Amino acid sequence: MTTKLFLPKVAKFIDTHWQSDTHRRMFQLGQVVVKVSAMFSLVPGEEVPEEAKAVAILYLEAMGSGDAATYARYDAQAIGIYREWLASRELQ
Repeated sequence: MTTKLFLPKVAKFIDTHWQSDTHRRMFQLGQVVVKVSAMFSLVPGEEVPEEAKAVAILYLEAMGSGDAATYARYDAQAIGIYREWLASRELQ
């Protein structure tokens, strides 16, 4: 399945290391950091909004569950927080 999502080298690495809880959590953490950074347009040295921290925690919990329904529920909550944050920035 990973070969459909990632380049062959990356897929091989993931298949090899996915069994380890530590490797899996580090990979998921990297995915969350990239996603939340892009969502909130974060740059190094800038203060991270509380909303971004909340969204990151939701995504980490969702990915850790390994359940698609749980991920969908947490994703909906995260997107809701993001939309509220975005709306508040547009009003400023």
